[in-house]
Amino acid sequence: MTHSVKYYLFKLKYVVAFAIFAIAITFFGESSLINRIAQQKEIEKLSSEIEEQQLKFDSEKEMLNNLKTDPEALKKVARERYYMKTDDEDIFVIEDEDE
Repeated sequence: MTHSVKYYLFKLKYVVAFAIFAIAITFFGESSLINRIAQQKEIEKLSSEIEEQQLKFDSEKEMLNNLKTDPEALKKVARERYYMKTDDEDIFVIEDEDE
């Protein structure tokens, strides 16, 4: 009793159809499983970037509020960030060689 390949394919038609379907959704098309995994990684990366930018925004907003309300904070930023000085003082900038 030798059976042909056609006989086995017909007998296992649901298994063959499922295998073809599984291969198709895993590797082909825009919404394939591989593309979805890559998109999920991209979403996680962008979410962490959003959190970092939000923290930076909050700190800059707080500093801006301090600059608007406190004249001493304005002097501090002018001296530290822009190396400004008053008429009666000298500024020495020391930088590390590592940086």
